[in-house]
Amino acid sequence: MTPSFSANLNQFLTDLKRFNDAGVINTLGVIATFAVAFIALAPTIWKWKKRPKLAIQLKQPTIKNVPGDQRPTVVSVVGQPILPEITTTAGMLIHNTGASAALRVRCVMTDLYVGSGNSFQWRDHPQETLNTDSDLPAGLPLSISLIGRTQIGDADSGFRFGKVPAVVTTTTSIIGKPRITFGGDRTPLPIGTYMLRIIVSANNAAPSTHLIRIELTNGMKLQFANWRERMAIRKADRQAMKGHISKG
Repeated sequence: MTPSFSANLNQFLTDLKRFNDAGVINTLGVIATFAVAFIALAPTIWKWKKRPKLAIQLKQPTIKNVPGDQRPTVVSVVGQPILPEITTTAGMLIHNTGASAALRVRCVMTDLYVGSGNSFQWRDHPQETLNTDSDLPAGLPLSISLIGRTQIGDADSGFRFGKVPAVVTTTTSIIGKPRITFGGDRTPLPIGTYMLRIIVSANNAAPSTHLIRIELTNGMKLQFANWRERMAIRKADRQAMKGHISKG
């Protein structure tokens, strides 16, 4: 070992000791540890960033008037005009605002509340699946029928959740008016104000909960619940569960 090499090594060790005393070596070790951890987690972070995200947009009610001569599968009565079919529908769009496809999107109506103003009461209503198992690519919407009504003359299906009630049977005779029935097993909703809880989810997307206010008169009006109505719904939930929950 030459004297010059020994002197250089001693100087290097002295400088290294100075950095170590100042905490620089420990800091670099921490940075290196974090860098290794970040590289290991990078695929998971990237997948989380590109995950599908579900949001909903309400569609305002639309009315469609189909003339009688354009209705499919109609049996007419001699001497009587063929009545038009009037359908009123309201729905929503499920948007995938993420960067990857949402797999098997589901839209379920979980709770129904009846009330007026900012006071609502929970009603025992079965859960209804409005859409199920549809994949939704990123950036595209999925249309969901929320509530519908069909009218033909004096026959009225009433407002029903889901798709527009279809005309199943039209029984006619030579004398008398046609007897019109509607398909589906959903019960028509009376006129009034309702609050509806909707949960939208997918196999690879977190579920989101939405409260929708529905006003039914001769027509219908839909809007998202405001903060006062949300508070009223929480109060209704507490009242509905009071005395009926066992914690074991």
